Amino acid sequence: MDKEMIDLAYPYQKNFQHFLATKELATVTITEYSRTLTDFFQYLHRFNWAFSSDPRLDNILENDVRDYLTMLLEQRDLKNDTYNKILSHLNGYFKFLFTHELITHYPTVALKGMSKVSLQPAIDFTWLNQLPSLLQNQQLSFYTRALLLFSAYGFTSQEILAPGFGELTARLKLTAGQRKFMQAFQKFLQPLQLLQASRDLFLKTRMDRQHPQLSAPALHKYLKKDTPLVDFTLTPQKLHQGYILHYLLAHRTSSAAELQQYLRLDPASLDYYRSLLS
Repeated sequence: MDKEMIDLAYPYQKNFQHFLATKELATVTITEYSRTLTDFFQYLHRFNWAFSSDPRLDNILENDVRDYLTMLLEQRDLKNDTYNKILSHLNGYFKFLFTHELITHYPTVALKGMSKVSLQPAIDFTWLNQLPSLLQNQQLSFYTRALLLFSAYGFTSQEILAPGFGELTARLKLTAGQRKFMQAFQKFLQPLQLLQASRDLFLKTRMDRQHPQLSAPALHKYLKKDTPLVDFTLTPQKLHQGYILHYLLAHRTSSAAELQQYLRLDPASLDYYRSLLS
């Protein structure tokens, strides 16, 4: 890749923006295209080893685009048609590259948009009742089971992956089964904690003492691998939303002020979750 390509936010940025301008698209639309493509290529450089080690456009495959879209759904809570708009941006870009013979294959040609229903899967909280058996299921990774356990106590994935989170878990009033799981989890963590010189609970498996904590995309890989083993959506946000709905069902007589404080919700969010129950 030549110096001009390296200096751009994404390959052939100037050519593509000129192409969009000739189609008389609004400036704000061209900016949205650029935002999507910049984010996509930043994702590839950070989390796609095959592309980052050899950043040629023909190294971008359909699965790479699909993984990026899956990450957006699970990590960024896309609303309404945003997913389809982002897919449209990517498809327009790769179509431009393909038709101008800048790539030899078309990685988005088989990818389809999603309906609003599939963009917003149902919030499930049955997993909370399954938690004892889920914690005992050794087919699931320790990180998946730990996420389920801490989600059942109302923590978000951002809190769970933050440095120092392990100190908060010492205050939890765990059941006997949960304590047994934590003992096994701590045994699993011992070599990683020694490797990283860290007492955190979610750690990378390769040494990185400056940033030892597991990243959200890395956690997603564990969840993606374990998804076929469960009958609910293993998405951190959906798990947290399930916890909220379950809590609201069990505390119908609590005041709005009490619920907002305990669940850390603003009035509009509390009304939203209550509307789901009704």
